[in-house]
Amino acid sequence: MEQTAVECEAILRHLQEDYTLKRIVFNLEGHTFEIYKVEDIDPLLDRISDPEEIPFWAELWPASIGLAKFILEHADDFREKRCLELGAGVGLAGIVAKKVGAMMLQSDYVQSALEFCRLNCRLNRVSASEFLMADWRSFPESAGTFDRIIGSDILYEKTLHSALTDIFWNHLKPGGKIILADPGRDYARNFVEQNKSRGWHVSEALIPTEYESKTYQIRIYQLTWAGEP
Repeated sequence: MEQTAVECEAILRHLQEDYTLKRIVFNLEGHTFEIYKVEDIDPLLDRISDPEEIPFWAELWPASIGLAKFILEHADDFREKRCLELGAGVGLAGIVAKKVGAMMLQSDYVQSALEFCRLNCRLNRVSASEFLMADWRSFPESAGTFDRIIGSDILYEKTLHSALTDIFWNHLKPGGKIILADPGRDYARNFVEQNKSRGWHVSEALIPTEYESKTYQIRIYQLTWAGEP
């Protein structure tokens, strides 16, 4: 316990050198979670010149809370499963999956995101190991294959849909599932419908999610391969 506290403090001090942080404590399905995120991403926008560098990773999004609720409600479907989180951001969904017993690799394309993941894993007393910095367009084959691939609000950019499809093909085990949470974007619906037409079976659920005094209807899409091998 003492070692964990020391590690948290070290990571926290390091992040505070570059960011103003906000700590959020909330309850999901009877479980309490603590998450650090960037207090306000707007000042970070002044640091960037490339649209691809917009720091979406630095915020806690309602879709990630919806996905976390879904995982808690379906804990048996994640327990002892090898899982990959795409676009982990500050890491909530992956942390919840670890909490219910998943073997989780959390990935993002920004090193700072993975540092937030590591800090938040320590705060919530789950394994702070297995992180991967990777661009979806050049996702490493060495990452291996997974029983579950999860992501929250990762379908906002249409130009990345083909890269995500490649990851699904290359890294999902036979019989595995893709679980995606989305706040209701048209691009997400189009992506799911396109994959359905290509042979994926799709199921959908709505998860009411409260965050910052608002209620969101988060869509959970589950994709399994239903076509010919």
